[in-house]
Amino acid sequence: MAVSYELVTRGRAGHEHTRRYTSDSALAPGSVVLVGGRYWLVERVEEARAEAVPARYRLTLRHQDGREEAGAFRRFRADAPAPGHRLTTLEHGAPISWAVVERRLARDDAGTTYLEAVAERDYAETESLPDHQLEHAFERGLVEEDAAAQALARAEAAGLAIELVALEVGQAANWDEAAHYVDSLILPEVGEDVLQLCGVDPDRDPQETWLGTVKARLHADLESFRLDVEGDRDEIEEWDFRGSRIFAAVGNVEDDSNPLSGYGWMCRLVDSGVLAAAGFQRVRKALLPT
Repeated sequence: MAVSYELVTRGRAGHEHTRRYTSDSALAPGSVVLVGGRYWLVERVEEARAEAVPARYRLTLRHQDGREEAGAFRRFRADAPAPGHRLTTLEHGAPISWAVVERRLARDDAGTTYLEAVAERDYAETESLPDHQLEHAFERGLVEEDAAAQALARAEAAGLAIELVALEVGQAANWDEAAHYVDSLILPEVGEDVLQLCGVDPDRDPQETWLGTVKARLHADLESFRLDVEGDRDEIEEWDFRGSRIFAAVGNVEDDSNPLSGYGWMCRLVDSGVLAAAGFQRVRKALLPT
């Protein structure tokens, strides 16, 4: 039976938003809902009122001795690892298999809520090998460049989030096609979350200004991203990985709307579809070969 709630979230400008949300099942702390083009993590439910924060997760490996090894934070997407998801890492040069056994609500050092996906050894490597999870592939040495491991380690130690996209080796980014994609955007194609990422305040800004604001922001982000990956890579790091070029940006969760942050550029360009138009793919659990 459908259940209705007053879903309370806060926009990037700090304004509280309350909207009606109907779910096929009861919400509880740890539930994830998709509203306004963004995934939200429910952290508190009081009768018909549910409070939620932007959803993010990280993958943690639980070793047999009880030691837990956490990865970097990622923004929640539909392919975020859930119980039953399998991945491989390397140990002493040999692949070993893991399975996610639980997904639990947790808080970081700043008290911000996130989902933690906990994986344990399942020994399935004796039968077949599942897809690699990129963060832990880096940690276990599947990528040769020291810079990759160092970047992931920095993100994890600082509690930062990471965003990753890829191009096949030899494939050139189609910047012209990406710019054309921005020019051709119409307002119904722009989700509420992308509006706010691009600096639009739907509660205060006149609607006739929204699309112009979004296009200006995305054009600026695209140019900043292009100049960085073709130049000194001050904001965007690049590594080669099994036939792909991986581009990574690290930042605080709030940096996804920062116009000066490489992490912000990538988040907005990914969420709006601009980097896909240029030929990039967001790195997901099934992208990488076993």
